[in-house]
Amino acid sequence: MRRRHKVGSPLLIGAAVVILLCILSAVYSGISGNSSPITRAAGAVVRPFQRFGTGVGHFFSKGLDYFTEFDALKAENEQLKQQISDNAQLVRDAQIALEENNQLRSQLGQPENTRTTTTVSAEVIARSPGDWADTLTLDKGSSSGVNKDDLVTTVDGMLGFVSEVTDNTCEVTSITDPKMQCGALVTRTRETAIAEGDYNLMTRGALRLSYLREDSKVVVGDTVETSGRGGVFPKGILIGTVESVQPEESGLSYYAVIKPFVSVDSVSSVSIITEYTDTAE
Repeated sequence: MRRRHKVGSPLLIGAAVVILLCILSAVYSGISGNSSPITRAAGAVVRPFQRFGTGVGHFFSKGLDYFTEFDALKAENEQLKQQISDNAQLVRDAQIALEENNQLRSQLGQPENTRTTTTVSAEVIARSPGDWADTLTLDKGSSSGVNKDDLVTTVDGMLGFVSEVTDNTCEVTSITDPKMQCGALVTRTRETAIAEGDYNLMTRGALRLSYLREDSKVVVGDTVETSGRGGVFPKGILIGTVESVQPEESGLSYYAVIKPFVSVDSVSSVSIITEYTDTAE
């Protein structure tokens, strides 16, 4: 019993001291409005442990973020690899198709069609969008070999054609301008039609594919390219994709709404086709 009394006495005394210090700290804070020296001393003792805990938390948080970002980058890298592989396969398929086409032409005694083009690189220096026209100004003109009606393209496809020329600049009527009109060909079905600008569609960056037959096989997603009809523009330049197919007001034919591959509003660098020849060897 005495041992229990001796052991318990220091514990009781320590507890009483802690309680007393807490009371004194509370009274001091209530009177002065500031934290007591006891609170500050306790904070000084605890603060290193708090910092250590915070640092450990940040370490594990950054580590988790690192592994999360690593997984995302790894997944994105795999997607890019797959896209590269798919594109490479498309190139190989196109090469095989071209070789087969040339072989068939040779067997049938038909010459191989080839094309040579001369282009001039140019930059867009001004835009003139409006309710009645959609034109751009380029920094190349007749001194660079540019002529009226030259086709203007980008790596994505047709942008428009040169409508006015000065010595050092030229104005381009864009593909969505109501004054634009060219022979067009639906890549999949080989149907011919006319691609032309439209006042109503110009505001949404689209154009028309007019004079489709009533029995047309054109569907949404079909690719449209230049047909070369009339000999003004070269054949096979991409124009855009079909967004919808609608009946004309007369009901005798149909037209399609085309979304161009080239964004007229954001394009900055272009190529002007100043000369081209389709020859047979």
